[in-house]
Amino acid sequence: MKLPKEKSTSKIDYTVKCDSFNQSKIEAPDIKIVFLSIPVEGVGSKLDRGRDQGSLGIVPKVAIVALVTWLLNNGYTDKNWDFIDVDMLFPDDDFLYQYFHINKPEIAALSAVVSTSYSQVKRISNIIREASPNTWIEMGGNLAASSEAVLFNTNVDVTIVGDGEISFKAFVDYVVKNGKSKISEELRKIPGICFIEEDGSLFFEQYGPPVPAKNLVLPDYKILERGLRWDQSAVNNYFRKGLDSGWFNTDSRALEKNRRANIAGIFASKGCVARCTFCQRNTKSYRVHPYDELDVHLKMLAEKYNVGFIQILDENFGSNREHSREFAKILWKNNMLWMATGVRCTNITEDDIIFYKQHGCSALKFGVESGSQIILDLMEKFFSLDDVYKAIQICIKHNIYSPLGVMVGMPGETEQTAMETGRLIGKVATMLGVKPQKMGYDIFYALPLPGTPLYEYGEYYGVIDKSPEGTGEYLERVTDAGTYKRYYVNLNGAHESEVVFWDVLVALEASRTYHNNLRYNPNKPSYSIKATLKSFEDIVKNNPRYNLKYTALSFTFITFFVDNYVIGSRLIDTLPRFIIYPIIKYLLYLEFFIQSLNKSNTQNNIFAMNGKKVPRLIFSKYSHNKNPKKRSLRAIVTELSEMCKITNNGNSFISDSHVNARQLLVRGL
Repeated sequence: MKLPKEKSTSKIDYTVKCDSFNQSKIEAPDIKIVFLSIPVEGVGSKLDRGRDQGSLGIVPKVAIVALVTWLLNNGYTDKNWDFIDVDMLFPDDDFLYQYFHINKPEIAALSAVVSTSYSQVKRISNIIREASPNTWIEMGGNLAASSEAVLFNTNVDVTIVGDGEISFKAFVDYVVKNGKSKISEELRKIPGICFIEEDGSLFFEQYGPPVPAKNLVLPDYKILERGLRWDQSAVNNYFRKGLDSGWFNTDSRALEKNRRANIAGIFASKGCVARCTFCQRNTKSYRVHPYDELDVHLKMLAEKYNVGFIQILDENFGSNREHSREFAKILWKNNMLWMATGVRCTNITEDDIIFYKQHGCSALKFGVESGSQIILDLMEKFFSLDDVYKAIQICIKHNIYSPLGVMVGMPGETEQTAMETGRLIGKVATMLGVKPQKMGYDIFYALPLPGTPLYEYGEYYGVIDKSPEGTGEYLERVTDAGTYKRYYVNLNGAHESEVVFWDVLVALEASRTYHNNLRYNPNKPSYSIKATLKSFEDIVKNNPRYNLKYTALSFTFITFFVDNYVIGSRLIDTLPRFIIYPIIKYLLYLEFFIQSLNKSNTQNNIFAMNGKKVPRLIFSKYSHNKNPKKRSLRAIVTELSEMCKITNNGNSFISDSHVNARQLLVRGL
């Protein structure tokens, strides 16, 4: 095969510095490490949108940047590593085979950020093993929560679970010392490592330790560009036009003549202060970036990449109020408008909103998820609906754009809780003075991912097989899956007729609530809100993924009709619920039944994992408990597990240490 000709790149100059090493140049160990970013698209799948499409840019691969930087600061040099950005370039099997067959690096490090990349890890590790049998294949990222399935079903040799910098460097040191030899007693000394022992049991005892805040990294585009090899122009995929994103149209400052055009993503902190029961996470602690590095980085983005807008990618922006305010000052000093997409409603006061607005904030998105307090408690949100309304009202008052994202399908979800979520959306639409379907909101379905109580709940009831083979099959099924209805794994126990109705019910109730409230509290949208709506409509229209709702499955005529002619209709909203809702519900169920007759449709989870083994969760058994932690799905799963301890699926040869290792992985942090 003729390989693509790689463009020459200038040598990257790094200064080696670390407390444990002197500042002078040192002799680099004789080892080659190749980092590979792993795509989430399934093997053989066509990209449903290009890396240059979408309203926001590709999230910078800071995990790989962090590992490279840690190595360079701890005794290794530029000659020790290489990077193939498989996610961005999407090279074919022949390229990967030829690369590893020719170069034969000592370590191939796979960065699998999400669990839905399992099938790609399986494919890529197979290619590496065939091309270079003596290469160690290591994997990190959130897929490491499924280390048991990965290690038993793929050619990955070891995984690192949790923060990777310290643990990965220790593993590299091990390979420098021992080569390809697998010495279990030496490997066990590496924190966060997971591997299969000689007796076939799984070893895992602790999560990788977090690095200090002073060692957190920002996107290093020199490192990222190195991974782009023959297509250096692909670095532009990390950026988009700020005004085309839809997030800044309510802010007149976005139209200033001296405003630089592009938007870039930044993590100003790492970690999360919450433990939502559906959210996969293997990073402990909450840390914030040093101010001086943020300032330097923003200046570089402005000068080199024409950036005048920033997307703050933090999971919990505002949790450290002092740091968030100082960062806002730095952003404003660098003439950046910004938005944050991960904010807890209880971490923001009106004074904060005013301050952020004065320092360039255009939009904040809160992790709301549900309009039902029952579901919020199950999710372990630890805030009330009043907190949600208060935060959104403040944003509207000060013209901060705050779109909603909600989720349905958790255990405990009912038609009643779905309607409560719809009412939340409808009330917010009333505040804005616009129809719900025009204001911009998303409805997702819960997806069980390893390392979460939701996933463990599925294991407990047998919907998800606990064996390595069964877990692998599950991960294959959710590969390339999103949090959409067609991929839903039913751990709720609801009948399919209810499952396919939840998202539509939310939308129907949102519209009904809006129209009912409009009679008593008419509110005309401002010019800025109209601008946002126009932008939102353009983004939806131009998003290649939008039409997948109607094209991913065959026979979606009823869904199309309901979406376009029923939801939002003032006439429909005047009809009694007990008449119109059952008609719509069973029309959708009829559509589902017809879809299930088509073999190609049944590859989706909603047809294969119907949750018949799962009883409906009766929340009244737990609602009396005054401690909110005792009302969460985590507490429910713990109680169920204690009543019936996780078994070995009849495999008596599996050691207790193996069971303890996999349970630690399943439970997460």
